Amino acid sequence: MTSFLRPIMSKLSRSWSINPIWAMPAVFLAVLLLHGGLIGLTDDEAYYWVLAQNPSLGYAYHPPGVAWLIAASEALLGWAFGAHSEALVRLPGLLCMALTLGLGMKWMELAGAPRERLGRGAWVCLSFAGVFALSWMMVPDLPLFLGWTALFVSVWYFSFVRAAGWLGPLMALAMALTVLSKYSGVLAWASAVACLFAWAPKARRWRAIGWVSAGLLVGVLPTLIWNARHEWSSILWQLRDRHGHAELSWGRYARFWSVELFATGPAAVVFAGALLYRAFRKGAEGRVYRFVALWMLPAAAVFCVQPLWAEFKPHWAFIVWWPAVLVLGWEWASGARGASRWALGQAIYGTVLGAVVLVSCHLPLGSWALERFVGREFDPRMDVTNDLYGWDELEGFIAERFGAATLAMPVVGARYQTASQAAFALRSHRRATLLPLDLKARDEWPDLGVSAGLGPDWPKLTRPVLFVTDNRYDGAPGFPEAACQKLGRLEKRRLRYPAKWIEVWKCEPAAAQP
Repeated sequence: MTSFLRPIMSKLSRSWSINPIWAMPAVFLAVLLLHGGLIGLTDDEAYYWVLAQNPSLGYAYHPPGVAWLIAASEALLGWAFGAHSEALVRLPGLLCMALTLGLGMKWMELAGAPRERLGRGAWVCLSFAGVFALSWMMVPDLPLFLGWTALFVSVWYFSFVRAAGWLGPLMALAMALTVLSKYSGVLAWASAVACLFAWAPKARRWRAIGWVSAGLLVGVLPTLIWNARHEWSSILWQLRDRHGHAELSWGRYARFWSVELFATGPAAVVFAGALLYRAFRKGAEGRVYRFVALWMLPAAAVFCVQPLWAEFKPHWAFIVWWPAVLVLGWEWASGARGASRWALGQAIYGTVLGAVVLVSCHLPLGSWALERFVGREFDPRMDVTNDLYGWDELEGFIAERFGAATLAMPVVGARYQTASQAAFALRSHRRATLLPLDLKARDEWPDLGVSAGLGPDWPKLTRPVLFVTDNRYDGAPGFPEAACQKLGRLEKRRLRYPAKWIEVWKCEPAAAQP
């Protein structure tokens, strides 16, 4: 199989009249931007859009980077595409991942891979389906990957190519972007400092470490200021509250590894272990593996251990596998002995999985499979791509069924997911809000003047509101001394399969007691 593909890929590489390091990311950007512009926002994307309408130094669950990027995208391009655009929300993340792909290819070239074979390395990178097949979603992990990769490449260049002075500000900028994206970005500082201390020229080592540390300080400062004003609620949630009721669970740990193998690719995860073993090779042969191991180990020490005692989300650990994917792509592009089997297996697996993910967003493949194997009464929530549909019809549903007067009423959701989707569907973050609110979320949502208080308990209403739920978050309104009734249900189908329902309630303050 490898001998069959080799001449084809070599011929394609030679036929390019332009640099593949920017040509392949450009194609990737165009394809996924078209894909992302044709489907609705996920719940989290709608939430980040709400945050972007009121840029702040920090937010309840994340540093401000993702909201700042969406706000910048709308400010710069809203005149052309309209501020209320799924594609415009997703453009910053796609740009981040296109640049990440290009930087990864550049590192492979710097590490010795010939340019005409970089297409192989790019294919391996793109086969990381958990990242690249989902990079049309605007989430904090995308700028995190860009900042991390830019820091990784610039530290390599400084250490092994040329200790140029201009790399200092670049390392600082990359470090700042990393920690502005996610709290876990601070782990990249440890990796960068360790590599600079080990390999950077002694005469410029401490200056480079100073630049990286300055970037860390600049990046964390906005988040620290916000947390100081909000009783450190976001940092405490990250370190303590999200891990509540922690207990040892080997079953959860097995589930973690199963999910990581599936989303990353078995070949890439197994290769990560082989990479750590090869780091013990002596001399220049083991230098690449030692360098990359220092970028894997800090994140692995956190995200590959934490699921043993607390709940996890699969994407938290993706930054652990990204260095291994880069090295696997570099080996194949360099023609390293034995690399082709690992790399080709990873590339084919990830390409098939990624294609299924992208097609499933447009066609209900998941629902078809569920009906076939579970039965006609399957739960539509089991197909997560159904969450991309239905909310865009909310405004028309309310106007058509209940009239303009009802449509003009304030809208409330009890979960950030439903409140955010309603706000984006109604094309204004000032027409929908979240109630009740805790301290860390109060600055994120507008006070529509509909209640005597904001929370954390259900407040009393002072004027009528609409209340929205869906089939994933279906809790009834709990406003005290209020009369609430269901007005109707919007039901969305994809072809013949049920996908989403959204219920609209009307809640009014109870009549004053004599």
